[in-house]
Amino acid sequence: MELDELKNIWKEEDKNLNSKIKLNENLLIKMNMENTTGEFNKIFKISVLGRNTALVYCFISIIMATLIIEEIAYSLPAIIGGLAMLGSFLSHLSIEKPNYMDSLIQLQKTIRSFRIHTAAHAKYDIFIVILWFFTLAPVHLKYFYNVSLYSDHKTLAIFCLISFVFLTLITALSLKTYKENDQKLKNAEAYLAELIEFENS
Repeated sequence: MELDELKNIWKEEDKNLNSKIKLNENLLIKMNMENTTGEFNKIFKISVLGRNTALVYCFISIIMATLIIEEIAYSLPAIIGGLAMLGSFLSHLSIEKPNYMDSLIQLQKTIRSFRIHTAAHAKYDIFIVILWFFTLAPVHLKYFYNVSLYSDHKTLAIFCLISFVFLTLITALSLKTYKENDQKLKNAEAYLAELIEFENS
């Protein structure tokens, strides 16, 4: 076999090897991209569900307040709790639905914007849930069980103790979830940054 033939065979093999490497790189990028967008999509859907649930909670508070409207000490706080939930719903209307057909840079901007928005509203959202609970629970107990928290000090003390334990656990769990989601979103941003750099190299 002549030297030129060997060179041609080597070049062809090298070309095939490079094609396989490129194909494997593209498959790996696609798989990792699907994992990244899938993780973000889960967090996004939960966030949208939470936003829409806030509107449902608002309606529940208003309906319960109207059922006991003559009892201002119960109905007024319920209305305030409902309006707080409405405010929470409106504050999250700016959440942008991701378009996975966008460029990597635009997708990275969408994830970053969503992460910043979520982090900025985390403590506010937890506070709204606690406020809603403390404004609706007395109405619920009064209307369905005829338990007057404000006039029965013993019942009020038990209610406050149970609520404190329950809401402390809920707050701790919520903060942990927000922190974990924030890290996942940061990881998604970092991965997209690597892909952008890879594309431009």
